[in-house]
Amino acid sequence: MKINTILFAISLIITPFFNLLFAGAAEPEKLLSSLSGIDPHTLVFVTNRDSNDIAVIDTKTDTVIARIPLGKFTNAHMSMLTHDGKKLLVSATGRDKFLIVDLATLSIEGSVATGAAPEHFGITKDNRYAYVGNMDDDSVSLIDLRKGSELKRFAGFPEPHGFSLSGKGDKMYVSTFGAHEVRSIDIPTQRMAKRFAIGTVHRAAIRDKERYQSELKGVANPTLSIDGKTLYAADGDSGQLGIIDTETAQVISTIKVGDAPWRAYASPDGEWMLVPNNGDESISVVSTRTQKVVSTLKGGPAMTGVNFVQGGKKAYVISQGESVVYVYDLKNFKQINRLKIGNNLALETASTTADGKKVYVASSTDNAIYVINGATDQVTRIANVGRFPWGVTILGAASQNYCH
Repeated sequence: MKINTILFAISLIITPFFNLLFAGAAEPEKLLSSLSGIDPHTLVFVTNRDSNDIAVIDTKTDTVIARIPLGKFTNAHMSMLTHDGKKLLVSATGRDKFLIVDLATLSIEGSVATGAAPEHFGITKDNRYAYVGNMDDDSVSLIDLRKGSELKRFAGFPEPHGFSLSGKGDKMYVSTFGAHEVRSIDIPTQRMAKRFAIGTVHRAAIRDKERYQSELKGVANPTLSIDGKTLYAADGDSGQLGIIDTETAQVISTIKVGDAPWRAYASPDGEWMLVPNNGDESISVVSTRTQKVVSTLKGGPAMTGVNFVQGGKKAYVISQGESVVYVYDLKNFKQINRLKIGNNLALETASTTADGKKVYVASSTDNAIYVINGATDQVTRIANVGRFPWGVTILGAASQNYCH
């Protein structure tokens, strides 16, 4: 009897502690093992660098509905869907691999060895080839997506960073940090076609490669215009924006923007290119018709990306330095809101839904995605997306997907 009494007394003491311990515990995620039957345009794919996985968010419910494990020490940099929405392609930077994920089974069907530190890439219109930039050995891997193998490795691309496919689909444009250039690869022949020097420090960069590569202020991305006729490339050292005619393959204009421009972002209506300048915390608005700067907006520190809603009439600019998203009216060229997302948050990249109604922003420091309503600017939070969410991509995004 004494033992039973003692056990009963102990239970009275410890039971409340167990109740408190588990009262706030979240229910286990109910995750899908396949995305078959779901419109891929309604999904957000989040690349989680430190948890080595991809989180899949349903834009209708803003909940995580699936997770795709990528393997230990993958440290993926970005992901992109094939144009038919059947495969997810991932640069596994930590493993020097390029991964092909089947969305029907949420499994890796191909793992291809690349050069050192693959980060950004572009794919052809027919989903046949991927061109992958290997940052640490100055090369570009040509991947056959059907065979799941590397066909060729292009050497001599000093820190290949951004990729853009030409409007006709016959050229892949590659920007280089170290050489301050944009280079084109001819897809039918799989040969480098031309080199476009951007900015006035190009020759100095060639002479002193080590200095200019270490500063990482070359050309971050070649941004194609909506009509596919021109390419815009900002050089971070010279503060200049080079404009390339894709038909004649010539640099037709070089205009001055702000200090230390990051890259150009195309508005979906085809009217503007927005260039965040992190040196002077400004944003240059370039008309695609006149090829001139028509307005300079006040921005913030460490701007990492631009997203558009309402067909390009409204722009959201991420300032990582302030944990803020600035909102601009592009009809009147003025700031109309400043969304303070949090304190000491590292806002990374974002993507806009295909219908242009919501923007999904990755925040790496609190493992969350912040969702901005494009009509009201109201912000909601999706917690526990994964560790260090880095890249966000949506198939058919209303404003072009991007990475950093």
